Amino acid sequence: MALMKKQLDWHDIQAIVFAGYGDLPRARYAFLRVKHPERAKAWLRELSEQVTTMKQLQGAKAEGQRKDHAVHVAFTEKGLAALGLPREVRESFLPEFVEGQTSAHRARALGDTGASAPHKWCFGGPVREGEEDKEIHLVLMLFTHGDEQHLEEMESLHARHRERYAAGLGEVFVQDACLRRMDGEEGTQNGFKEAFGFRDGITQPTIEGTPAKPGQTPPIKAGEFILGYENAYGQLPSSPTVSAEQDSRGLLPALEGSSRKDLGCNGTYLVLRKLRQDVESFEHFLHEHSRDPEDPQGDAHRRELLAAKLMGRWRSGAPLSLCPARDDKELGRDTTRNNDFLYGNDPHGLRCPMASHIRRSNPRDTLIPDSSKTSLKVSDRRQLIRRGRPYQDSNGEQGMMFVALNANIQRQFEFIQQSWMNNPKFTGLYDSRDPIAGNNHDPELEGSRAENYAVSIPAEPVRQRITGVPRFVHVRGGAYFFLPGIQALRFLAS
Repeated sequence: MALMKKQLDWHDIQAIVFAGYGDLPRARYAFLRVKHPERAKAWLRELSEQVTTMKQLQGAKAEGQRKDHAVHVAFTEKGLAALGLPREVRESFLPEFVEGQTSAHRARALGDTGASAPHKWCFGGPVREGEEDKEIHLVLMLFTHGDEQHLEEMESLHARHRERYAAGLGEVFVQDACLRRMDGEEGTQNGFKEAFGFRDGITQPTIEGTPAKPGQTPPIKAGEFILGYENAYGQLPSSPTVSAEQDSRGLLPALEGSSRKDLGCNGTYLVLRKLRQDVESFEHFLHEHSRDPEDPQGDAHRRELLAAKLMGRWRSGAPLSLCPARDDKELGRDTTRNNDFLYGNDPHGLRCPMASHIRRSNPRDTLIPDSSKTSLKVSDRRQLIRRGRPYQDSNGEQGMMFVALNANIQRQFEFIQQSWMNNPKFTGLYDSRDPIAGNNHDPELEGSRAENYAVSIPAEPVRQRITGVPRFVHVRGGAYFFLPGIQALRFLAS
């Protein structure tokens, strides 16, 4: 086994693990395929000196400067094969990474069915014979200043990289995304919203070994997110390895008591999915189920309350657990308070419904009845670092480029998706999926009947039960990637 690291290697870990780049609003994801392996590796050798590390961000901050851009790179299993990594090495990665997102059984488990089926994706779907040029091998992630209208810095940065990689790699798909400020909150921390209008990026785990900030949750073991460090089970997460002979340049750390080297050290797994959000359908649903002919003046408040009940937060970011009846925009803005709550005093979901998005994706202290401590421990073992950003394409389609980092795809991302978000029997429910992001009624899914998709909103004396919940979030593309440490990137380029 590898030696368990005690301190984070700031110089070797790609900074996206720690940094959300709120000061670099524009993002571009260039999905590439290897055309000429040796030329591709030559570009990667050069790129390994340009990938942003936390050490670089810390150095810039110490000098009173800010980075004007950031660069990151991650690889699919097919990409590692295209670079010449032997099969026996690739098979030492997690099985779900090797298999990818698009197999039939994984698509069912993730809810990628109907209109969200992989063969309908705009990138990352199954590659048919004769369409090998659509196979994704890696993603180059670029971050710059600029808003949705100003692309100059991004175009210039991408052009510089394209000039270098064009000889060895081809572009399969390019996706832009951009952070959107909450109305009237220019320059405020966490003042970003997603397509449905909710404040986004509030719940993020605190990694053990990183500086503490006011309002942060208790730290979680670094090995839950980064390979080479102790995880929540007191163990090292599974990590890919190579033989000592393959690492002739001595770039990778040795495994204790073994002749093999740790390829995964300081790396992690990156889950990327393009999620289309049907804003029109969502707003129509809110309108239809909040009208009251006897009190039309209250429709607007009921509409926002229903939206909050589905999400678990008001659009401002204020959690229902702390302000169940009325929005509190000041609380929503306050990063020291807007995530400081548990559900133990709300066992029946009268404040925040059990079916709501944030309660399903992070049940906190109520996952296991009569054991809040155990519940918190289980919930902490399913956490994700989220680095997603909203997008709006030229055809008007909008949604989220979902990006999540975790050390164990199956135990973290896939478990949340299958067992919490898409599970109709979650915490005693029986026909209710995540009302925001779950795989609800989809007319394109054979056999899907609207009456089988419902959401219950507890209330006294009578709960509100809504049937025919449509699917608001549809998958448009995706892949599993390995985000290597800098030394591992140099090894792959060699």
